[in-house]
Amino acid sequence: MDKISKLIPNTLTISRLVMTIMFNYCIFEHFTYGQGSTVVLTILFSAICLSDLFDGKLARKLGVTSVMGAKLDVFADLLYIVSSYGMLIAVKVLPAWYLAFVCIKFLEFVLTSNFIKRYDTASRHPFVFDKIGRIVSATFFLIPGVACLLSHSNVIGSSYLINILLYTTFLGGAYSSFERIRGCYMLTKLRYSKVRR
Repeated sequence: MDKISKLIPNTLTISRLVMTIMFNYCIFEHFTYGQGSTVVLTILFSAICLSDLFDGKLARKLGVTSVMGAKLDVFADLLYIVSSYGMLIAVKVLPAWYLAFVCIKFLEFVLTSNFIKRYDTASRHPFVFDKIGRIVSATFFLIPGVACLLSHSNVIGSSYLINILLYTTFLGGAYSSFERIRGCYMLTKLRYSKVRR
């Protein structure tokens, strides 16, 4: 039972990789050829979100958290976000600059997490999260589904709603990055002031 318990959360995360490929294929079919169902897109998007929501919670509840599981989760998230954004850019639903921003934000997150971990060795988690950054990353996760649904709907001003979401998230992400980089600077400053004493 113990070995099975360890496999359940990672299997859920790996299923997200498969669903990501299916989701991207459905986006391509739907927006390029007008084929495919909005219902299928919605189901896949919901399943991807639920798998992300529950894999970590399940690992913690079963007591089987691991560095590998945390890294697999971040990889699955990144693959979903980058590939679905890329597909939505290819079918002209999202602007290309936003994917560049997401990639820069992810790089900043990894670099600042590694930097902060040098000073906080008590945490076993390989990444360091901040409140605004969590909201921004959750929004990164939701944007592909929201963009698909709004672009397909006949809602007046749906492109404006998508742009408002993108620019709001951009501002939140920029603020989060500023705070994380400032925090790294303060840690460095504190360290050097202790060394001089």
